[in-house]
Amino acid sequence: MNDWIKIFSSSFIHKIQLLLALLEENEIKAFVINKTDSMHLHLSATTAEIEVYVSQSDVMKAKHIISKSLL
Repeated sequence: MNDWIKIFSSSFIHKIQLLLALLEENEIKAFVINKTDSMHLHLSATTAEIEVYVSQSDVMKAKHIISKSLL
């Protein structure tokens, strides 16, 4: 996991899904860590985060995609 860098986080799953599709379209491998606890959404709905990670070698390209997509 040392080679993976967090490039984006959101509490909105649709933004994460859009970003993953854009990254895949550009042949960038990514993985997601969903820190949302579905049992307690009523307690932390505004602070629950879903994080997107990419390889260190893809960080610049991925951040460029994010800035172009206005996520």
